[in-house]
Formats: sequence, C-alpha cells, structure tokens
Amino acid sequence: MALLAGCFYWWPKMFGRTLDERLGKWTFWTFYPGFHLTFLVQHFLGLMGMPRRVFTYLDGQGWNTMNLVSTIGAFLMAIGVIIFLVNVFKTAAKPADAPSDPWDGRTLEWSLPTPVPEYNFRQLPLVRGLDAWWLEKREGRTHMTPAEPPGPIHMPSPSSLPIWMSVALFIAAIGFMYAKEPFSAGFVRFLFENYIVGIGGLAMFFTCMIIRSLKDDHGYHIHPEEAEGEAAHQ
Repeated sequence: MALLAGCFYWWPKMFGRTLDERLGKWTFWTFYPGFHLTFLVQHFLGLMGMPRRVFTYLDGQGWNTMNLVSTIGAFLMAIGVIIFLVNVFKTAAKPADAPSDPWDGRTLEWSLPTPVPEYNFRQLPLVRGLDAWWLEKREGRTHMTPAEPPGPIHMPSPSSLPIWMSVALFIAAIGFMYAKEPFSAGFVRFLFENYIVGIGGLAMFFTCMIIRSLKDDHGYHIHPEEAEGEAAHQ
C-alpha cells in the first residue's frame, strides 16, 4: 500500500510524467479497502484459533465467512494493481512534461528540475531551516539560494559491479536456503547439497568487492557550462 502511494508521489520526479489522477483514485478505492479486508480480518481469525500460512482448513470451525471476506479483499487488491499498471502504461505514452514541483512540496528534492539531472544540484543549496524549499517559496524565490559559487561537479564513473554483487548475493542466498532440498535431478541436487551454489555466489560477491575496492577510479567532472546548458535545455 505504501509502495503504491510512493509511486504516485514520486513518479513525476523519477520519470517526468504525472500519473492519471482519475485512475489513481480508482486504485486507491480498490486497493486500500481491499488491503484491510484481506489482512485485518486475519488478525481476528488468528484469535479464533486459525493457524497462519495454511491454504485449506476443515469446515465447521467458524472461519468460513471471514476467510471469504479476506478473499474478496484480495481480489480488490488485484484489481487495484491492474488499474495501477494500466495507469503506468497510459502515462508512459505521454510526453515528459510534468512540472518540477507538482505537489507544492516543502523539501529540497522538489526544487530540482524534472526529471532530476544525474548530478542533482548544480550548486549546494543554502539550507536555512526545516523545509528549506518551502522557506524559499514563501520569500518569493523560484530556485534554491546557492551556498557556494558554481564549479565543476565531481561524478563517479558508471559501473555494473554493484548490480553483479546483488546478483551474487541472491545466488548465494538461494544456494544456502535450498541446500537440503531433495531435488529430483541428480546434478542439481549435487550442486545444492554440496553448497557449490551458495559458495559460488559468495565467491562472485567477494570477487566483485575486491575489484571495486582495488580499481583506481577517479570519476569525471561536469563543468558549470555543461550543467547550465542542460538546465536551459530542461
């Protein structure tokens, strides 16, 4: 539920497009009640003696009606997710013309252009209090007051190593979780029960970590003229 709300809130800043408000309301009025119908009643079923994580149960224990309510809620949640996905695909076809501050925000991120440039701020902003962007707007400014003169922006070089490290940890986790799983295929069972998959994932992870630690990467700089050109283009 929080994830869907966050998507609607942050979508303009991430992709430069504002999701359809009417479809957003339909998402809310299907997913939000569905969420509570699905999970709230489960607390009461637990108090009535129903165990967790069971997919079936005997009839005549007084659990049928509340489980039916929970199932209806799950269908409502599914409808809400489908409407949200329709909204995403519909919005993807629109031009990226969302304003930089569509919600009249209070915090620094809403002072940035939309979509946000890779370097975020061309100059470090002057933060004079809580809700710094709101303070600037109250004083009639349309941009954050800079705290330093313009200068070159140091950027890290792009790297695929963090992605591979995440993949390696995923492989290691799968390998250790299913090490005792009785796989029908002998070769697969051999790989898992001898911890070859788990240890292989860890070896891949630490190899990437060593490469990332020892590689001397000085990054690159975006000069003020380039940043100003990008800002004018946006």
